[in-house]
Amino acid sequence: MRLSLSCFAFITASCILSSCEDSHKTKKEGRFEKDNYFSGSTVTLSLDELKNEMVDSRTDYLKSFANDQIPWQKWDQSLFEKAKRTQRPIFAFVGNSLEGGSRSVAKEISKSETLRNLISSQSICTAVDTLSFPEIGSLGYHLSNEIPRAMAFPMMIWLTQEGSPLAWFPIGSLSGWELETMIVNAAAMVEDTWSRSSQYAVENSRINNEARQRRFDLLQYKLQEPEERDELFRRNTRQLSSLYSFGDKDLDGIGGLLPTNTLVLLALGSNSKQFTDEVRQLCRQAAKEVTRELLNGASKDHLDGSFFYARRTADWSLPSFSKNISSQARISSMLLTVGTILQDDDFINEGLTLLDSMEKNWVKTSTICLSPVGDQDEPGKFIWNFETLEKILTPQEMSIATTAFSLQKLGNVPSAVDPLGNYYEQNSLNRRVPLSDIATKHQMTGNEVTTTLSSIRKKLLDHRSKNTKFIKETVPTLTDFALILKAQLTRSAHSQTPADLATAIATANLILREYRDAEQGMSHHSNRVAFLQARCFDYAATSLSFFYLYQRTLDEKWFNTSREILDEAISKLGSENGLLAESIPGERIIPLRQHNLSMIYGESSIGTLDHILNRIFALTTDDKYRKILDLHAKIISPMAKRSAVNHTDFIASCALGQEPLVAVLQGDITTAEVKKLLGILNSPKHLPYLTIRPLNGAKELAALPEMPASITPQTPAVILIKDQKILGSAPGEAELEQLLDRIISGNTSE
Repeated sequence: MRLSLSCFAFITASCILSSCEDSHKTKKEGRFEKDNYFSGSTVTLSLDELKNEMVDSRTDYLKSFANDQIPWQKWDQSLFEKAKRTQRPIFAFVGNSLEGGSRSVAKEISKSETLRNLISSQSICTAVDTLSFPEIGSLGYHLSNEIPRAMAFPMMIWLTQEGSPLAWFPIGSLSGWELETMIVNAAAMVEDTWSRSSQYAVENSRINNEARQRRFDLLQYKLQEPEERDELFRRNTRQLSSLYSFGDKDLDGIGGLLPTNTLVLLALGSNSKQFTDEVRQLCRQAAKEVTRELLNGASKDHLDGSFFYARRTADWSLPSFSKNISSQARISSMLLTVGTILQDDDFINEGLTLLDSMEKNWVKTSTICLSPVGDQDEPGKFIWNFETLEKILTPQEMSIATTAFSLQKLGNVPSAVDPLGNYYEQNSLNRRVPLSDIATKHQMTGNEVTTTLSSIRKKLLDHRSKNTKFIKETVPTLTDFALILKAQLTRSAHSQTPADLATAIATANLILREYRDAEQGMSHHSNRVAFLQARCFDYAATSLSFFYLYQRTLDEKWFNTSREILDEAISKLGSENGLLAESIPGERIIPLRQHNLSMIYGESSIGTLDHILNRIFALTTDDKYRKILDLHAKIISPMAKRSAVNHTDFIASCALGQEPLVAVLQGDITTAEVKKLLGILNSPKHLPYLTIRPLNGAKELAALPEMPASITPQTPAVILIKDQKILGSAPGEAELEQLLDRIISGNTSE
């Protein structure tokens, strides 16, 4: 009976379909034509024909995908043509070598027959390195906010053949069944949407991408005439100082990355006459205490002196255990700048030591990123328990280490940052105890303590090196060397030695030799690797570093180079809205004109660009630079009101003022007396507030006001000019220090 009913149902259904076939045939075919975006074309490429293309990729991270069974394709414009020919979406696996989990997750996907077959049978698979394409990393942040979910790499993004995102999911540290569940569900959703109506999928994602473009253009905000830059600097720095928390010696709301620009801005506030004594003192205290916490906390690797690039918790107790060369350069520059302004020798020495270590252990070995693979929290890697430590150290060393690092058998990771007890009985190596206190407690001399701590660090570092597998990247970007050059110039301004200046000049020449093509311009990667058009931050950071080299030497060729790089950026990245985009149109795999504003995820392109525009405008008064500066202020001014911490690099640029303060140096630059005057101007105490030029410079420099008859060109002196008015002059070092104090900080010693 059951069989009969089944047959009856089938026959009945067949009859209904047959009887209705003629009347519905046209309607059904029409609906199919509408649902199928590729109607009228045929599949001319099978997914099975695709081969893995990663063997000659630009970075070590991407080359590591070459042996995967997944047919990873290169991230370039050819993906679109392949997507059209296969009529399938694009699956982009987005990550980088800074997060060891990116490669681990990719390996897990490739080794899983279920996941491997799932994504490679449904999509064209490509791997994206955000170190090569930083704009995709920035896009990942915005896409995550749209879901909403916390941004995490690696990340999956499905795209149409037009480059518009269809779906996206941050993966982060997921593995095992959680990873499989996420990918299976996400892939099923994308496949269901695509198979039901590729027309809808393509057109809807295109509309969403157009709306996304409007948001990135930033002109959705009602532009208003901003306050003058002096007021922007004053109001926002004062607001930033109020974020300082006396109890935990931290800044609220500064995000996960180390706040190097925030600390520099606070130091600038402590030295500016624009603030009351109360605000200046608060800025000074915040900059000093947070910097000290940074040096004493676990974000500093107390075994080798380098710094992890980010933190996982509200304080400095649990860092993300990855490092990159740009973080070392940023932190060394910050320590030298803050230390000089606050007159703190400990900060200065830390900055010098870090920069020296970076040059020896990072630059010379071509180490750009270093990230641990696997369980980074396993005892004996980056955090430690007593049992592991006692196996490595002698009883005497263990006793001294317990004092120096405040070790506890139940762990020294604060419960406030470990409420779930994930790091119970674990210790981070934070050395907050002065050497003198260690010596007194253990009845040792200072030298004996130093020697013993050195032995302890070496033993623990050797253990960690042998028991931890790292992912290493050896392909530096233009930005990496631009930040290294900036750090070297900060050191040169401090030491005033020819050797340090020569090291900086060598780095500048390396940039021009390896990252500049005579026909194509600046490259994101070295020409020895492959030309890849420079990104906006590449241009901004490099132009600014070359300008600092000009300020350090007043050699006209460095000014010309800086301006040429800036003008190239304006020419290639300028858009109809007046802002500079992150990349040129031909390099936008995802067709979006992005503008990176967020300080929480590193310096912003616009903020860094504002610095160099400000300085070149100060010397040339070229209106094309002023127009971009005015647009920056109109857009960022209301944003900074809501959150000053997000825009500290732009606010620091405002320290130069609405009308630039120009220091005119006269005299023979080859003489020791004039070099000393130039050295004072280049000090971090003064340079953030002024721009330096020679009395008789290149023809590109703006005309100066008429000089008094008492000023003769060959007499060593500095004249301060603002808005074509002479504010004062100083013929010697002591007089110059007093003049700068009076104009900049208001701290007169008269």
